[in-house]
Amino acid sequence: MVRNWARDWTRITLALLALAGWGGVAGAQVPDRPVRIIVPFAPGGTSDIVARVMAEGASARLPRGVVVENRSGAGGNIGAAEAARAAPDGTTLLQCAFGPCGANPALYARPGYDLHELTGVILTGAVRNVMTVRKDLPATTLAEVIAYGRSQPNGLTFASSGVGASNHLGPELLRAKLGVAWTHVPYRGSAPAITDLVGGRVDVFFDNLPSILPHIRAGSVRAIAVPAAERVPELPDVPTFAEAGVPGVVIDSWFGFMAPAATPPATIAALNAAFAGALADPAVRARLQGLGVIPLGSTPEEMNIFVASETARWAEVVRVAGIRAE
Repeated sequence: MVRNWARDWTRITLALLALAGWGGVAGAQVPDRPVRIIVPFAPGGTSDIVARVMAEGASARLPRGVVVENRSGAGGNIGAAEAARAAPDGTTLLQCAFGPCGANPALYARPGYDLHELTGVILTGAVRNVMTVRKDLPATTLAEVIAYGRSQPNGLTFASSGVGASNHLGPELLRAKLGVAWTHVPYRGSAPAITDLVGGRVDVFFDNLPSILPHIRAGSVRAIAVPAAERVPELPDVPTFAEAGVPGVVIDSWFGFMAPAATPPATIAALNAAFAGALADPAVRARLQGLGVIPLGSTPEEMNIFVASETARWAEVVRVAGIRAE
């Protein structure tokens, strides 16, 4: 579960600025070269967009600015491995997300890196997910969807953007909790999954709010429930899973930065201060919120604790579901 980091971002930012003396520590502790953010996914996705917004916001706060490089492949493992093996001097960061810093260590027998090779810098944002169904599915509530699936000889089908994605493991969590009768249909990304959901060729899809919201508003798919601690402002009439009778289902897509584990603590603190400063900028926050991203913020240690909790949580789901990705 992503805690209410947004509630704490001002406290964290102000404390770091006071501690760091602002730009002086960043200049002293970060080498006089651009900071490179490795995004372990293809350009254009939510993770990539969030990284670029944060890079732009932090560039003026670091000696030589920030650049973004995409290193996609193997569900994020290729980029994560490159970041883990980079020089621990503060010039290479990994754009962390649900897969490479959450589920992948359990999903892959040989992901090519170990999360102990990385250390937290800051949590930057989260995106709520929503459970949707094809518009002609004869069910309008979560209980009705579950009951309808159990009544069908072959159950329901649920789409995902790929094996091990949050929109794959979320439904697997429900299967484990409730014995939901459905079959996984993996796609190569969210766009083709949405296309088939709109076309009625798949029954259910858990997707990030920014990409599915236009289709909900257009009436081409139906929103059932949000796997979040509270309702989302964009869908005020859609209940949470807890309100729909299934507590304990919180599935967020989240983002943050990690650095090679041997990076000096003073350098980590300087980087944290730079990105916390970006998150404190009203223009950066407005851009993130306009994308449907909830701005977060954390200390490096808080991010390490969060990542550890995520890997433990999803390792259990992967174990129970018997999922393997290679």
